[in-house]
Amino acid sequence: MKILLIFTLYLISGPMSCFNVIGYPGGIVGIFCKHEDYGWNPKYFCKKPADQCVYFKQLLNTWNHEGRFSLRGSSDVFTVIYRNLSLQDAGSYQCGEDGVWSHDVNLKVNENPCCLGPKSVSGYLGETVTISCSYPEEFKRDIKILFKQDGRDFKDVIDTTKIRRGQFSISDDRSSAVVSVRISDVREADGGVYFCAVLTGGDSVSYFSFYSETQLQVTGSSVIIIISVCVCVVLLLIGGSALIFYKIRHKRHQDTDYSPGTQMEDIKEVPPVDSNSEEIEHTSHVSAFGIYANTSSVTNSSDPQIHSNVQPLKDQDPTYTTVGFQKNPASPSDTAVVFSQEESATEYATIIFT
Repeated sequence: MKILLIFTLYLISGPMSCFNVIGYPGGIVGIFCKHEDYGWNPKYFCKKPADQCVYFKQLLNTWNHEGRFSLRGSSDVFTVIYRNLSLQDAGSYQCGEDGVWSHDVNLKVNENPCCLGPKSVSGYLGETVTISCSYPEEFKRDIKILFKQDGRDFKDVIDTTKIRRGQFSISDDRSSAVVSVRISDVREADGGVYFCAVLTGGDSVSYFSFYSETQLQVTGSSVIIIISVCVCVVLLLIGGSALIFYKIRHKRHQDTDYSPGTQMEDIKEVPPVDSNSEEIEHTSHVSAFGIYANTSSVTNSSDPQIHSNVQPLKDQDPTYTTVGFQKNPASPSDTAVVFSQEESATEYATIIFT
């Protein structure tokens, strides 16, 4: 009786099989479960043996999010997204359709230097950006895919079955185990979180393993940035030059205000000199002894004559000189110039106009 029951259950659920799924700490796995008897009953994903299960009971082609799990059912495949994996998540799981079929899944969470935490890539608008990911050796012959995260969902951008797709192109260097995706003419909308992943598995169970996360940051054009920097530098130079010019001009203005010179208000009007006669007296200090000289000059338009009379020196006598100028015989007006020298150190001059 027991043997008949086991055989009946075997026929209902199909042949028993176990599929390995490989993930990495902090990474994501997307598991696809298929069966020939796929129907419309509720789908589930459970961890054994504790029977920790999540169920999909939503409409077809819609996502059901529960904690780190996202479930989606379609007409022929049941999809489970398992996020933010840890080493403790490793173990045996089961996916299937309630009361119809099931598949056993062995989840492995491996540590690998190529899959340690997210990284960041920066790019400028209009330029070309490259996202490169090293992958584990066990995925060398599998299909490589680049996904972009859209909220809780993921959009496939390009894979190694297509060399080029729009502005994206992909290459797989198996000798160095590096896949590279080039994004030409980068736009602002291209910024976001990307995941490098592999697709592997069989007909009944296949899976994506998201092993590397990259944050792409798109900023303004480098040409615009260079122009902005140049404009700022020019403005600083202009401002500095204007400040230096202002300081030099201000200093010159101060020097002009305080420099010695004859002021217009200090100039007094001098009355016109009488052409007939003028007398000038001048006294200045010369030496301890005096000098007396009397010089007269009579000048006419044709024959100028000069007469000079010098007296002998006398001790302690003041020194003075008288000079007579006769401008015109018809106008015998004399101009007397007297120089007097005393022992006093004070100098003065007197000008008399008559």
